[in-house]
Amino acid sequence: MGYQYWTIRFVPDVARGEFTNIGIVCGHDGGDWAVRFDTRYVRNHGTLSSDLSELTPWITDFQRTIEGHARPPLADGIARVTSAWINHVGSRQANSVQLSPPASIDVSSAANGVALLYPHLVQRSTAKRRSTITRRNLRAEVRDTLETELEFSLGINLFMKPVATIGKQRGVFDIARFSAGEEFLTNVWAFDVLDVALLEREIQSWNFLVGMLRQDGASLHLDNSSSRSFDSTTAIEVVYHASAPGPADRKRLDVLDAAMEAWNRNQVTVRTLDEYRAEAENSNLATVI
Repeated sequence: MGYQYWTIRFVPDVARGEFTNIGIVCGHDGGDWAVRFDTRYVRNHGTLSSDLSELTPWITDFQRTIEGHARPPLADGIARVTSAWINHVGSRQANSVQLSPPASIDVSSAANGVALLYPHLVQRSTAKRRSTITRRNLRAEVRDTLETELEFSLGINLFMKPVATIGKQRGVFDIARFSAGEEFLTNVWAFDVLDVALLEREIQSWNFLVGMLRQDGASLHLDNSSSRSFDSTTAIEVVYHASAPGPADRKRLDVLDAAMEAWNRNQVTVRTLDEYRAEAENSNLATVI
């Protein structure tokens, strides 16, 4: 039985016409369907972040529909998946997300079709990863991990850059999340920087804030309309990326060692980015209940 496939494209500037393939969907009418996405390390000239985390709701809904293709039509509000439905989605997604015209492929299943096409048309090689990981990149990676692996939702149980108030002191955490009645505060630190002295001052300032929270707790302003109290026992974690070897490596290691000492004193859980991803994949991080 013949299968069809569509590439799913991200188009940062419709006028320029440039695009990056971010997904593959494959299937046939009345049969099986499969889909897979890769939105990491997408180079774009638009307003979205490089990991396209802003597209997560659309991608999640599309995957849910494809993966529910075997259910009765309209079960749980899910549409019946057909080539006509795929083409209809493509006709509506005419801006930053577009679907290519269908093409045929001779495979034994939709999953096999995706497995065959994905490495060649979508997957981006890790060799193309940035040689330098900044705090902004790292923050986006952690947010993407929490949203895609653990199904946290921005603005509901996941908040970016909440402002903490402790007495007359104010400071910022990178991420706050809530799970099963527990609060978690996360900060990211990238040590592959040129201005090591600035990094050291920023970490010291944040460590002072953490020390005050450990004594008195804090009130965090999560967004424009909500705030929440965090007590002194709140779980705090750091995700970091160590520096690449270079002339300033000894100084960076000194700053990292000093930071580790302070984090241990303040009961801060510390992981590298790779360790954090592995914990999420194994569902060892606190997940949404």
